[in-house]
Amino acid sequence: MVDEGRSDGATRPWEDRSGRAAGTILATAVAAGVIAYLVRRSRVEAEEEPASRMAKLARDWAGSDSVEAGRDFLVDKVLPELKPALLSALSEIEDVVEEAFRRIEKNIKRL
Repeated sequence: MVDEGRSDGATRPWEDRSGRAAGTILATAVAAGVIAYLVRRSRVEAEEEPASRMAKLARDWAGSDSVEAGRDFLVDKVLPELKPALLSALSEIEDVVEEAFRRIEKNIKRL
């Protein structure tokens, strides 16, 4: 017979609260990966000169007035509305990470 559970009743941090901690950690890891990918990609594209017509068209479109208006709207209207929500989400992530580190520290001290 295979014992799939723990006999001491201890749970792992990623098993608490129906996967909420695991979801938070996974979302943070994915966001960090996307940011790292975009930063690396922007460095490579900045060094290379676009050779195709499509790249030139995209570059010209990105500098157009309609894109500037959209960017201004985003910075002036949308970001101030999102700021409290982003700060709240960051605070919740910080709380989850602190709790996970406390549990890990307790488990290490019990070893």
